[in-house]
Amino acid sequence: MVAIKTAEFSSFLKSAAKRAEAFLVHGADAGQVAEHAKAIAAQLCAGSSPPGEILRLSDQDLTQTPGRLATEARSLPMFGGRPVIMVRHAPHLTPAMFEDLLGGSPLAGFVIVEAGNLKRDAKIRQLFEKAKNAAAIACYGADERSLQQLIRDDVKAAGLTITADAAQRLGGLLGGDWAVSRAEIVKLTLYAADADGGEITLEHVDAIVGDSSAHAFEAAISATLTGNAAQALGQIDGLAAAGTPASVFLNVLLRHMQGLHIVAAAIERGEAFDSAVGHMRPKLAVARWQGGSGHR
Repeated sequence: MVAIKTAEFSSFLKSAAKRAEAFLVHGADAGQVAEHAKAIAAQLCAGSSPPGEILRLSDQDLTQTPGRLATEARSLPMFGGRPVIMVRHAPHLTPAMFEDLLGGSPLAGFVIVEAGNLKRDAKIRQLFEKAKNAAAIACYGADERSLQQLIRDDVKAAGLTITADAAQRLGGLLGGDWAVSRAEIVKLTLYAADADGGEITLEHVDAIVGDSSAHAFEAAISATLTGNAAQALGQIDGLAAAGTPASVFLNVLLRHMQGLHIVAAAIERGEAFDSAVGHMRPKLAVARWQGGSGHR
């Protein structure tokens, strides 16, 4: 069928059941993969009459009974409603299995496959992108457009509104990691739950995201990258005490290092520092990274 990009996901989700019956959700952002797969499953179940059920098959299920995925996908439900079968991509899920699944008769249920980072020429990715009854959804973190959509959706779900300048500031503070961004938006909506008129303002964003989140992560990252183990562990312990899992910090650290790599590559190509550093998300405060005689 087609390859769905991050920014297109919200509109695609509304008509997912009409556009495909098998979905491959893949990419480097594991949090976004899991969340998009869950959202697709919920949408498919809700759109079935009666509502369908979700069946998650484990690696053990598929190893012991290799043909079970196809059997479940083609079995008519006893009480009506199209079931949704969810699996994680693993070596025993071969391209041949999916060729048979996608190239045969219409499925009785929906199939959702969660996968990691797949190269463009990966056989399973090509199968889902080309099959008429399938769709491949790429998850490579949040870009500016998808971040703004995420902000609007989560703020609305919390029964609040957000001013344009606050949404813009929030988008600039959030990074590319979907799970981390969502966690920060949740913290913000909880903080602003009793806001006047139910509206999140610039002051709310600066108070909860600008200070307690960005600065805390910056301090932990700085201590880690400069080799100050004692300070780094202290900062990480502080994040954990505030409810931030270690895995979230590691994801933020990884994104930061990837951003530094992008900046370094841009500078090597001859791009000015101020321009190169603008490629990073969240954006750096340039003054903090520039010394009197050069860059740190």
